[in-house]
Amino acid sequence: MNLENQNYLVTVEQFFLTLKDSGLALSATDYDLIQQWEGRGIPVNVVCRGIENGVAEFDMQNKRQSSRVGLSYLKVFVEEEMERSRS
Repeated sequence: MNLENQNYLVTVEQFFLTLKDSGLALSATDYDLIQQWEGRGIPVNVVCRGIENGVAEFDMQNKRQSSRVGLSYLKVFVEEEMERSRS
């Protein structure tokens, strides 16, 4: 993994963990998902906006469990944000 790839991964990881306000690292599945987004050329700012939208939605629906949301759940929000950014 080169430094540019690591920056993408670290940026998304830190952004997500900060929003969740819990945990020190992601699961292997989450890291794979981030690498897929990067491989598809989705800009990191689009990924972060999608994650932010998804966490906000999850928090509204699950007041007591915000730390339990995972990137797999947020994948649809990233896809929606990608579509919006293309329009």
